[in-house]
Amino acid sequence: MQTQHGMPQEGYPQGYQQQGMPQQGYPQQGFDQGYQQQGMPQHGYPQQQMPMQQGMPQGYPQQQMPMQQQGVPQQAQPQPVPQQAQPQAPAPEPASGPGPDGIDWEAEAAALESGADPVGGAAEPEAEEWDGHHEDEHHGDEGYVEEHAEAEQTGFLGEQDESREAQKKRKEKGKKAGRRNGGACLVVALVLVGLLGGAGWWGYGFYQSHFGPPPDFTGDGTGSVQVEVKPGAVGGQIGLALKNAGVVKSVDAFAKACDAEPKCNTIQPGFYGMKKEMPAAAALKELLDQAGGAAIVFPEGKNSSEIYAMIDTKLKLQKGTTAGVAKAQVNDLGLPAYANGNIEGFLWPTRYNIADGMKPEDLLKQMVKNATDKYAAANLDSQAASVGLKSGYEVLIEASILQREGNNPADFAKMAKTIQNRLANEPETHHRLGMDTTLQYSLGRKDLNKSDMDNASNKYNTYINPGLPPGPISNPGDDAINAVLHPADGKWLYFIAMSPTETRFAETAKEHYANVKEYCTNAGQGFDEARGHCTTK
Repeated sequence: MQTQHGMPQEGYPQGYQQQGMPQQGYPQQGFDQGYQQQGMPQHGYPQQQMPMQQGMPQGYPQQQMPMQQQGVPQQAQPQPVPQQAQPQAPAPEPASGPGPDGIDWEAEAAALESGADPVGGAAEPEAEEWDGHHEDEHHGDEGYVEEHAEAEQTGFLGEQDESREAQKKRKEKGKKAGRRNGGACLVVALVLVGLLGGAGWWGYGFYQSHFGPPPDFTGDGTGSVQVEVKPGAVGGQIGLALKNAGVVKSVDAFAKACDAEPKCNTIQPGFYGMKKEMPAAAALKELLDQAGGAAIVFPEGKNSSEIYAMIDTKLKLQKGTTAGVAKAQVNDLGLPAYANGNIEGFLWPTRYNIADGMKPEDLLKQMVKNATDKYAAANLDSQAASVGLKSGYEVLIEASILQREGNNPADFAKMAKTIQNRLANEPETHHRLGMDTTLQYSLGRKDLNKSDMDNASNKYNTYINPGLPPGPISNPGDDAINAVLHPADGKWLYFIAMSPTETRFAETAKEHYANVKEYCTNAGQGFDEARGHCTTK
């Protein structure tokens, strides 16, 4: 049988082999064995779609396949299969009739094209419904377009078009593909570099934040700045204040230095003069060395004149400046009405922070406020009567005497009881205190002479005038006030501070005079036996 060049023969049953048809190239798939003996398909068996041999494109028109004419009689159509079958198209009328071999090959080709059996005229069963998707489908794919473009040049039989135009098209297509591939590689490389760089930076930051040392300055620092450490501030809170002032580079650096220094929790509140851009460890050492920074501490028992002098020194003011401000602004300092314009006793003794540019009136106002708040919280007026006093102001006056006379707070309760006993005793003391400290306060000096002690016009002369002096003689603290409100139990009428650590008490004048004489002798002074006090030689 002759075929076209390169055209495989497909889809013919084995029944042709017994009729003198060559066997090469005819697959036996899809036809029952009955074709081999009788040339007839068995009833009920549909013809399967005949596969194309490799190299044969699907859909190639079969009517173009010339075949040798042999006497193959048309067979009756087989019965339809149970599957849904398309209605059989009528066979076309023969155009030219049978050929020399007795077979009308054009009619046979038309029958095959219409779906009828080429031998028996039976219609092929309807193929499975196509859902629009096929594993070999290429619609929408760029490669599919290029494949068909190439097919146009090479043809289905594999012969490549070697014309000049075809070669030019292939070169242009190669260049475009090369540019696309090169551009894609460049983009991928840039993305990878960016990702690697970002990952490296992130990794470095992660290491620094979790394992690396915290940011810190180096060197000795520059310039100066004042930093306030507020009461109760510790560790990171102090570090934050330092960082905000530009002293340390990070809070973590200071916290790390603080963890390594056990004394870090002893940093006192106050205003500290610091350099900027200091290493955290150096900043911590400076805080500890300054022990409270720019501050002033007023001990208990100091009077107003002594406090004024201390403020002038600390604020670097001319001597007498603070005393002048206190006198001129006494009504603006916040004193209570019962003080009658007397600031003594209302300058609460404690530690005060000194800020840059602070004015003396600012400091005085702080001290007065602290004192009035303390006295109001203690409710001195309601407790005064329980100890034989008329008001809270008298409590303050007595406490100021205790604070000035005594050296050891442990003796304050006994001293308070002694004062109360003297105020209540008529036969021996005549309600007089007989204290040097009250007269010294009014005179502004410690040395006393006979005329000073005999001057009844001085209301602070408790040798002559009975009762308490008209106002406080110092600024007492908590210990002295508590001692006045809670005195010890005893009959003492006299006491004298022999040393900073010893106070002697006596119930009789004779015992007391012996103690005073001992004290005057140790101090290099004379002793007035009639009055029972020291004199200058």
